[in-house]
Amino acid sequence: MTAAQLLGLFGVWAIAVVSPGPDVVVVLQRALAGRRQGLATALGIVTGLTVWLAAAFAGVATLVRVYPQVMTGLQVAGGLLLATLGVLGLRGWWRSRRATPPPATAAPATTAPTTAPPSDLVPRADFTRGLLTNLANPKALVFFGAVLTPFLREEVSPAWSVALVAGMIAVALAWFGGLALVASHRVVNERVGRLLPWVDVVASTLFVVVGVAFVVTALA
Repeated sequence: MTAAQLLGLFGVWAIAVVSPGPDVVVVLQRALAGRRQGLATALGIVTGLTVWLAAAFAGVATLVRVYPQVMTGLQVAGGLLLATLGVLGLRGWWRSRRATPPPATAAPATTAPTTAPPSDLVPRADFTRGLLTNLANPKALVFFGAVLTPFLREEVSPAWSVALVAGMIAVALAWFGGLALVASHRVVNERVGRLLPWVDVVASTLFVVVGVAFVVTALA
C-alpha cells in the first residue's frame, strides 16, 4: 500500500468517524453526566467500531452484498435495538420527573446508612450503552467494506491488516475520547449541565426515530 493510499484511507476514515450520528449524540449525552461516563461510552463505541472493522476485513461485507436478506435482518435488529435504547431512556427520564423527593426529616439514630452502588457499575453500563449504540447500525459494515475496498486492491498481509485496524481505531479513540473530555469539562458542564434532563429527552427521542427509520427502510 502506497503512502497516497494510506493518506486517502485515513482521510476518509476520519471524516466518517467525526460525522454526526447516534455515536456522537450518546457520547455528548453521557459526558455531560460525568467524565467517567463519557469516556466509558466512548470506549464502548470504539469497541463496536473494532467489531465492524474486523468483520469488514474478514469479508463479511462481501457476504452481505451477496445475500442482501442478511443485511435486512441486521438492519431490523439494529433498528429495534436503537429504538429500545431510546424508549428506555425516555422511561428513565419520565420516572425521574415523577419521583418526589423524600421529606427533609432527620433519620432515626438506628437507621443504617444507605449503601451506594459500586462505582464501577456506572462506567460498565455506559460502556454497554456505547457498544450497543454503535452495533445497532449494521450499515457501518457495508460502509467500512466500501471504504476499505478501493485501498486494498492488492493482497494485504495479516500484519498490515492488524496495523491498519489499530491505526483506524486509534483515530476513533482520539476523536470520541477527546469529545468526552471536552463535553465533561467543568466549564462546559456549568453552562450545559443543567440542561442534561432535556438533553436526555432529545437524545432518547432521536434514538427512537432513527431506530424506527432503520426498520421501515429495511422492510420497505
